[in-house]
Amino acid sequence: MAAEEPTTRRVQVAEHPRLLKLKEMFNSKFGSTPKFYVRAPGRVNIIGEHIDYCGYSVLPMAVEQDMLIAVEPVKTHTLQLANTNPLYPDFSTSANNIHIDKTKPLWHNYFLCGFKGIQEHFGLSKLTGMNCLVDGNIPPGSGLSSSSALVCCAGLVTLTVLGMSLSKVSTCDINLTKSPDGIYIAKSERISTLILKISLNQKGKADICGQVL
Repeated sequence: MAAEEPTTRRVQVAEHPRLLKLKEMFNSKFGSTPKFYVRAPGRVNIIGEHIDYCGYSVLPMAVEQDMLIAVEPVKTHTLQLANTNPLYPDFSTSANNIHIDKTKPLWHNYFLCGFKGIQEHFGLSKLTGMNCLVDGNIPPGSGLSSSSALVCCAGLVTLTVLGMSLSKVSTCDINLTKSPDGIYIAKSERISTLILKISLNQKGKADICGQVL
């Protein structure tokens, strides 16, 4: 049986008010149109909490609340991140010089973890840049894994921009982004491989949506 990849489907942006609003905000921010959208849900553990990243079994369930990212690959090597929530400031860095400050749990660090996890998995040194606008409706600090959903989205965004693919099982094997001293960043080990596996394994809940105008 072939390994299952995250679901990909074409959508009519005009038929989805949230996507349409995100597209308009993206155009206002970057002066261009997103080429695709990526979605990953929040999740809750029905059985088992804070034990999955220690290797123990849990019974997770995806929730309707999610992270959604509008994406445009660019010819430069600059990674530009913006958020629809004005509380989260814009961030820009070189796609080939990712540095994550583990002492500061800033929102963009969660994206960088997913991005760098894919980069290190494939041993890539020269990555293309991208413009990304993030929209999330998972309440932060609610126990619904908003940070994990953002890491998942970032990983899927990076794979799509690079024209690469991984099965959900292979993706969960990625040892997501460590700092130089070997400590997991972005909410510590909660955004580790196991959390990525849980979020991606909700069938039909992690989508790469190619835009159809």
